[in-house]
Formats: sequence, structure tokens, C-alpha cells
Amino acid sequence: MVKVEKLDHYGRGITYIDDKITFLNNALPNEEVKYKITKSNNKFQEGKVTKIITKSKKRVEPPCPFYDICGGCSLQHLTYEKTLEFKKQKVQEILSRYAHINEKINIIKNPSPYQYRNKLSLKIKDGKIGFYEAKTHKIVEITKCLLAKEEINNFLKDLKYFELNNAEVTIRSNYNQELLIAIKTKDQITNCYKQLAKLHKIVGIIVNDKLAYGEDKFIDIVDHKLFQVSYNSFFQVNSLINQEIFQIIKKEIKKEKVVADLYCGVGTLAIVASDKAKQVYGIEIIPNAIKNALVNQKMNKVNNVNFCLGDAKDIIKKIKTKIDTIIIDPPRSGLSVEALNNILKIKPTDLIYISCDPMTLARDLNTLKQFYKITKLYIADMFSYTYHVESICILKLLN
Repeated sequence: MVKVEKLDHYGRGITYIDDKITFLNNALPNEEVKYKITKSNNKFQEGKVTKIITKSKKRVEPPCPFYDICGGCSLQHLTYEKTLEFKKQKVQEILSRYAHINEKINIIKNPSPYQYRNKLSLKIKDGKIGFYEAKTHKIVEITKCLLAKEEINNFLKDLKYFELNNAEVTIRSNYNQELLIAIKTKDQITNCYKQLAKLHKIVGIIVNDKLAYGEDKFIDIVDHKLFQVSYNSFFQVNSLINQEIFQIIKKEIKKEKVVADLYCGVGTLAIVASDKAKQVYGIEIIPNAIKNALVNQKMNKVNNVNFCLGDAKDIIKKIKTKIDTIIIDPPRSGLSVEALNNILKIKPTDLIYISCDPMTLARDLNTLKQFYKITKLYIADMFSYTYHVESICILKLLN
């Protein structure tokens, strides 16, 4: 039996066993627990709780029946408010330690902490449908995911019609509860598309990147704006939080300024910025996303955005117009050294940095803070009940 001291940044309990730091899943600070070690090396150990002897007052019963074994969620044994406290403290600790930044953090809550995901990716292995157990390739069979929107869960029970033995299946849904389904498999799929379309609002089915039924894209609506989304384009999984980010963009973009959106995806933030900006450049490396962005531009009757296909670090150098504001929403790896250097060569007056990884955000801010002052810092609960967090940092060029 051991006593848990605190939580790490993945929501695991931290304790010491035989003077070795040990991380325990499903453990909370001040709890006394029995445990089983699942991994051990010279530096640390990992384990799981087998029995809670002294329970924390902060602990709640997780509503998901698969919580203890599924690798998706890590915080359902906390109340929603406590998960926000955990995320705020996590971001504060990371920014303070790695960037020496101690700014006030504003929290943007998720209006719907469950049933918010508009995209779900599932594994099928030996006919079993579900998610991988944490840090394994063992399938945890599920019948529903509490984080996914209702129409996605309703479809799960009918995945069996495809008669898949081994596959990866991604299901997207939109504002109208329509579905876009992408399958990757070596199996021969039963042609049940029309049958499934009678049971669900299926817009399209794509198999191994080839259209098998309907369309390979659909329309979504966020904050009264229309967006075409292809089956493999990046689009935020939480439309409610995405709408909150739109409000921040609207507030921070200044009238008649030139804006560059460096990782624009299907053009969401670039199109939102266009409402106030004089000119916007949207840069994206994925061809399908740029195709979507061009359609989105027309659907929203926007004529002051130029979308460019290519790597942000290369395209940004080719823009001759003076850029006043840069929006950065990079992948989890953050900014490349070259992209960061190019931004500092341009030195826009304003930066809006949106990040899904506080570690790479801290790394980049450690460089940017030499030239920029942080004026506002938000964390948005894009991924409720997981340890993931979306950060939005507003920066202004130092005089």
C-alpha cells in the first residue's frame, strides 16, 4: 500500500516505491491505494490501482463502464470543475518551468463536457470493435463513447454490417447529425451502403481513400458560417469550443489589418478573421483542406482571403505584403525552427498562438517572449475529461 502525492501532467497519480518515482493510473492525491506494477525501468515505474484503501473527497464514480481499461479518457474520476483546475495548474506549471511565464490564465469551459466530439476513430481487430487499451494494442470493446455525439454512437451498433475483421474506422458528424465514414482495411467489405443509408443520415463512405458511396465531404456550420469538410481534412472535434475560439479571433483582429493564418486547415479562422481584416492569407499543406477552404470562401461570400497550398515556413517568405497579424495553430509538434525564425523576421504587431500541446507552446513562447509581450492567455476545454488542453495565447510586439 502507498500514498499518492500529486498528479502528473497525464492525470496519473505520483508516488514513490522503493525510492523510485511511480505513476499510477486512476489514483488521486492523498489516496492510499494498493497497486500492481505494469512497467519498470531504471528511472521510473508505471502501475495501476487495484484497490483504493483511503478515498479522496474529490473522487467521483466514472459514468463510463469502460473507463478503467480504455485509453481515451483519464479524468472521469474527477468532477468537471476539478478537471479544469487540473488543466489550469498543468499549463501554469509547464509555462512557468520551461518558459518562465506566469501570466493569469482564463478558462473557457465546455458547455457540453459529454457528447461533444464530432469525430471518433475506432479500431477493429479480429472482429472486435473499440479502442486500444492504454499503451497496448489490445482492443477494448465498446458499445458507445460518452464523449461522442449521439448520432455517432447510434451508428456504432451497425458497424457490424460491414463485416470487417481488421480495420480502422473514422466517423465524422456535422450540425445536421449527418455522417461521413472513412474506412481503412485489407478486408473485402460487404456492400451494405444503401442499407445503412436508410438507417442513418450518411453523406458518404470512403474506403482506402476511394469514394465508395455518396460524397467524400460534407457541410458543417459553426457560428453561422458554412464550412465544407473533407473526410481527411483537419477540423476541430468540438464545435462548441471552436465557436468560442472564433469569438476570440473576432475580438483580437483589428480593422483594416493584413492577417496571415499559417496552418489554416479548411479556412475556419482565416474566414472568421476576414470579417474585420483588410486582407487575409491562409496557408495549408494538405491539398484537400485547401480545396475545402476555397469552397468555404465562396459559400461565405468572402473576397479578401487568399488561400495558398504549401508549407507555412516556405509560403510565408513569398508574401510581399506587410503582415500585421499572424494566427498560428500548428500541429502538436509546434513551430519548426525555420517557421519561428520567419515569423521573427516579419515581426508582425500581433500574434495569436493556438496550441494543443503546452510543452511545445512553452518552448516556442520562450523564444517569442524576447520580442513579444503576452497580453491574454486562455485555456479552452476542447477535450473534456482527457488530459489534453487547448491554449490560446495573445501576444503583442514589444516597443
